[in-house]
Amino acid sequence: MHPFDRLNPFSARVNSQRSLSSRGASSSGGEEAKSAGFARLPTAPSGRAAIPRGPAPFAIVLGPDLNLWFTHFRANRIGRISPLGEVASFDLKNGGFPERLAGGPDGAIWFTDPSGNRIGRLARDGAVSYVPLPTPESGPAAITLGPDGNMWFTEHAANRIGRITPLGSVTEFVLPHPGGPAGIASGPDGALYFAENSVNRIDRISAAGRVDEFMLPNPHSLPSSIVKGADGNLWFTEIAAQRIGRLTPNGDMTEYTLPAAGTPLGIAAGPDGNIWVTIAARHAICRVASDGRASAFFLPVDTTPSFIAGGSDGNLWFTDPSGKIGRFTTSGFLTEFPTIAAENRPASSETTPETRRRPSLMIGTP
Repeated sequence: MHPFDRLNPFSARVNSQRSLSSRGASSSGGEEAKSAGFARLPTAPSGRAAIPRGPAPFAIVLGPDLNLWFTHFRANRIGRISPLGEVASFDLKNGGFPERLAGGPDGAIWFTDPSGNRIGRLARDGAVSYVPLPTPESGPAAITLGPDGNMWFTEHAANRIGRITPLGSVTEFVLPHPGGPAGIASGPDGALYFAENSVNRIDRISAAGRVDEFMLPNPHSLPSSIVKGADGNLWFTEIAAQRIGRLTPNGDMTEYTLPAAGTPLGIAAGPDGNIWVTIAARHAICRVASDGRASAFFLPVDTTPSFIAGGSDGNLWFTDPSGKIGRFTTSGFLTEFPTIAAENRPASSETTPETRRRPSLMIGTP
């Protein structure tokens, strides 16, 4: 069984985290709370993330430097892999576990650290700094670059959306209704869209904090990850319903069943204009066109695609909890790069590890 299958990928992972109710917020916007300034390597609280055993590459994202960057479970480090497969690892020091990450407007990699209740920044030169969040045990989860040049993130346990400027000033927006905000993505309209996976809803928040809510048509779907597609719509996974959904900026919603049965874990907008979805338990990657037509690529059984991102080289890249990064062409050809050997290698001595190149089996619409 895939080690992430038992997890809601956005469930609160800090020991003793509790859901916090929204206080004093109206239905049209979030109440703001602010904090400012970077704290240099603060001491993390005693709570630690509940994560799978072993070195497991987890979240992955395209960085401002056109490389792919990824987090590890059970390792306080962030990895980088070039389009050629050169792997490097950055030690973040001072405890904590990076979870989700995104490229910033300053060329740095920004990441959430739920066990430390903070947002981290990894600079190009490897320097690490942190900003503690104002709300205790808030459960920072997903993070993305907003259209306003700031980083926006979800606070899954605190029912808030956070915004942090490149200088480290934090603003929190308390959401008008409980929901458990999970994945977050920039929309085509200057707003941020996020999945509320405990109440079956996709929400939209403006730069000023105004919130609009869009209920999913089927109950108990558990929306999770979300991404903006090339068609200008928002696409999201429904991990309980084993579907994906599409939301237009006008609020029209459509759901699609995938050709590979199982939990859709990762979702990404591909360089070919399609949406790509991983089905980890089936060792499959699905390709979905803007009209919902889909096909599935079945990978070898020892390859388990987890989270996925589009690369600068026109390929898809995904994490595998067995300690690999996969590169997948839009025509279905797989190359694998092991990352375990690179974990103790400093970034200055990056090398290209041994690779395996294998085809996949496609079923569905070409």
